[in-house]
Amino acid sequence: MQTSPESASPEPAGSEPASPEPAGSEPASPEPAGSESTGRDSRSQELAANLAAVHARIDRAMAAVGRQDRPELIVVTKFFPAADVLRLYRLGVRDVGENRDQEAAAKAAEVEQLLRGEAGASTAGNSAAGDSVAATGTGLAAAQDGLHWHFIGQLQSNKARSVIDYADHLHSVDRASLLKALAKAAPAGDGPPLTCLIQVDLRDPVPTDGRGGADPAQIPELAEHIAEAPGLQLGGLMAVAPLQEPPAPAFRRLAELSAQLRLAHPQARMISAGMSGDLEEAVAHGATHLRVGRDVLGERPLQR
Repeated sequence: MQTSPESASPEPAGSEPASPEPAGSEPASPEPAGSESTGRDSRSQELAANLAAVHARIDRAMAAVGRQDRPELIVVTKFFPAADVLRLYRLGVRDVGENRDQEAAAKAAEVEQLLRGEAGASTAGNSAAGDSVAATGTGLAAAQDGLHWHFIGQLQSNKARSVIDYADHLHSVDRASLLKALAKAAPAGDGPPLTCLIQVDLRDPVPTDGRGGADPAQIPELAEHIAEAPGLQLGGLMAVAPLQEPPAPAFRRLAELSAQLRLAHPQARMISAGMSGDLEEAVAHGATHLRVGRDVLGERPLQR
């Protein structure tokens, strides 16, 4: 399972600024099924180098503040093809983020097919060789090694059921009407619950411009609704640093709000904050999950 506010916006919440999808561009094709090398094509090599650079930044940010617990990296794959998600999977990425339901639903289904195809090819190859699937080194068939989809953008209430079908985490719950739709769509008692994060608007005062994010005063009420809803699980808070101010003070406020939330809901430990341009500040202020797109995948292609 997975999910995200009601009115769709041109650039959904929680995403990095979009660069438009180049006209006439063709998505890169996946590497051949059953390939054991993660660096066989130039795109895989590019992604591997970018991932290494981002992880090095995280290492330096942790060292600068003496932090020991490492935040999880969510790679935001908006506008990039399923083939890139497969490459990232081969490189060890297990958390990817999307913020448009129509794109995300189709991509998640395509990636599942690609992974099943590779797992089948590995099984056939190893059977012929008399080996076990576990010996392949790719681990594509291992259920515990699965891919997790995080929905991080604004979500219309009528898309709640769609997002629940493929997402594990929804980072952008910001209103009671969306929670009502999610609770109605979530299958009670069937499989793991959808982990919901409350998206907080860190601007002060909070304007009513429809950009997404709840007023901090709404956090307790939204948290109670999530905690009481069958099929939903309260994960914590998410925020985007306001454009008009440095990110550090905003992330400091988010950390304070998270501490207050955990007094009533100790399990709500997730703090989803930080993107390509401000991940160091997010690490310094306790982010548990970083949402990075551009610095891993490159500039987003223009949408046709």
